[in-house]
Amino acid sequence: MPDNHAGPPPKQNVSLGMTLLFSEIVISMGISALVKQISGDVSFLVIMFYRYLASLPLLFLLGWHQRQANLLRVKQVKTLVIRIIMGAVGLSAWFNAVIYLPLSVATVLSQTMAIFITIMAPFILGERVGVHRIVAVLFGFFGVVVLINPFSEIASSPLWSIGLAFGLAAPFFGALMFIFLRKLGQTEAPISTTLWYNMTGAILFFVLAVADGTLMPQNLSEKNFILFTLIFIGVASSAQQFLMAKSHQLASATVLAPVHYTAVPISIFVGILFFNEVITLPFLAGTSVIIGSTWYIFHREKIRKAENNN
Repeated sequence: MPDNHAGPPPKQNVSLGMTLLFSEIVISMGISALVKQISGDVSFLVIMFYRYLASLPLLFLLGWHQRQANLLRVKQVKTLVIRIIMGAVGLSAWFNAVIYLPLSVATVLSQTMAIFITIMAPFILGERVGVHRIVAVLFGFFGVVVLINPFSEIASSPLWSIGLAFGLAAPFFGALMFIFLRKLGQTEAPISTTLWYNMTGAILFFVLAVADGTLMPQNLSEKNFILFTLIFIGVASSAQQFLMAKSHQLASATVLAPVHYTAVPISIFVGILFFNEVITLPFLAGTSVIIGSTWYIFHREKIRKAENNN
């Protein structure tokens, strides 16, 4: 049976690709804000279960449109399993970072994913990393130290320490996920790997939630509101995944890199407006250093690809 995901790649459209990625980032920040808002009323395990479960219907419709009977066919099973594990751990860490940290701080820490990718790519993909990118990595981690301001009073809080652990674990495991996605992308249809990831996540967190005995709120009106919010998070997540994939079909990752940084001002706006977050000088300084280092990493990657193509 022919594989219906094959065919000519879509024409490059940088402006549309950037618009779709920006939309994905806005949705992502909205999802994160909702998770933070309801985290005190419903278990994290329940949030994760609905996030995976409610994302499946739209993804299955898209998968059937693209691949029909081949929508779940994959060849690199072992790599897919690793991608699923890294994705589930990374998303769990991200949601917990959002719950324990100010949204703006968690978002800036997530920008260090490019730094972790640069560190791990040589060991997993065999990519060469030059001196310039090594210096950028060190500079980026200096920015993290400035951002978290270890000498501040809040840094001694146990909840702050837990949040920072999750905040750094999220980009670390996210970087691993994207590295293995690169390997999967050589032979697999993205929609198929996405479906396997979300199906596995739904089953895993259903089992964990049942085993933990976590329940929804008893108040009916509150329960209905949270149930609607949970379903909305899952549906929005499926739209988010589609927009991310489509944007990278229409424009290169290097071109799209600056758009990712718009997550920072959006998170600052949402944090101040809805969660009364306070923006400090160390936050601004650390953010500037982290963004500068990740931008330079993308710049060096662009130069490396240009040299390899010549």
